Amino acid sequence: MGNSNINSFFKIFCFVLVVFIELFKTASAVEFTDDIYFNGFFTLDLSVTDTNLGLLSNSDKLKTYEKHKPSFRNSIIGGQLTYQLSDNLTTVAQAKLHATSDDGVTGKVDWSYLSYDFGNDIKVRAGKFQIPFMQGIELRNIGFSRLWARPLIPSSGAGGYQSFVGAEVLKHISLTNGNWDFQISAGKAEHGLKTIDNKNIQLISARYQQDSFWIRGAILHAESSIYTESGKSLDDSAKVLMASFEAEYSISSLIFNAGYSINKADIAPDDTTYYFSTGYQFNNITPFVYLSRKNQHFVSFARQPSEMNPGSSLQPPPPQSLPPTPDGDFDVYSLATGFRFNFSEQYSLKMQAEHIKERDNAGIKNRGNTDGTAFSLVIEGVF
Repeated sequence: MGNSNINSFFKIFCFVLVVFIELFKTASAVEFTDDIYFNGFFTLDLSVTDTNLGLLSNSDKLKTYEKHKPSFRNSIIGGQLTYQLSDNLTTVAQAKLHATSDDGVTGKVDWSYLSYDFGNDIKVRAGKFQIPFMQGIELRNIGFSRLWARPLIPSSGAGGYQSFVGAEVLKHISLTNGNWDFQISAGKAEHGLKTIDNKNIQLISARYQQDSFWIRGAILHAESSIYTESGKSLDDSAKVLMASFEAEYSISSLIFNAGYSINKADIAPDDTTYYFSTGYQFNNITPFVYLSRKNQHFVSFARQPSEMNPGSSLQPPPPQSLPPTPDGDFDVYSLATGFRFNFSEQYSLKMQAEHIKERDNAGIKNRGNTDGTAFSLVIEGVF
């Protein structure tokens, strides 16, 4: 991203941010209705890398950086609008604007649903949702919610799934020493690859929370049709089974975070991700260390040459040798250190240095191993 593009995007971002905050202030001061609520969020991320490198994205698009070229492309701004239709019925929509890898700006609606409160801490929701598998998906856009500069998992989501259209049932249980939250979800998911068409997805998650810690687990099952790039069916009923586990624990000024997820899939690669972080809070400043590993295990399978279009009078071409599919492991290791400074209840400043190693033993990128370091200065907030 050249200097002119940096300046142009920075001006657009600041203009939209000011408009959002002023609208929020005006709505709060006027209170033209008690039934409409608006909350905004933003991340202004200036990052530079010492080599050509891909970074985990605050949005749902891969962000690639050119060597020694600072970029704001991992910045994002959005808002959530809630309308209380009745005492029991609520509608919610959440949308965002973010930079694209080609120096443009794009928008997307991530959440859009109706929620009905049946009482007894039971709610049913229907519409479009982010998949509640790990916080790295649900809270990807809201950087203020996490300690580190970037999300936990790739922008492709859990096994390539980011969102789904369907229904959810939520149950809250209050106990003397803590709270339980249960969530059951079902619907049809969107996959990041055009060659995978999801048929259905089901998920159940449970979270337990006390003052000093929380712990959450989830199990996801999906069934999809998988095709070659030429449209040939590889599997009309490919199964995916995923599980995740996350926890946070605070003792005195120490904060510990850990997470683990595993994905077993037909044809598609198996995924394993884990992370660990520790931080120490000095008043409003929290220095931290973060490490993670993501592994994709590929198993090669035979590919057929492209077929002729039906009805063609031409003779099919002789078989051609096609490049083999990936086979082996693709690993991404990350080690980061930095600090977060909360200069108010709604805004924070983060500085982070992150060393990333890619080990491609599967032949995915055909460029061998990559080592690089990213330096980031981030301002985030909610309003």
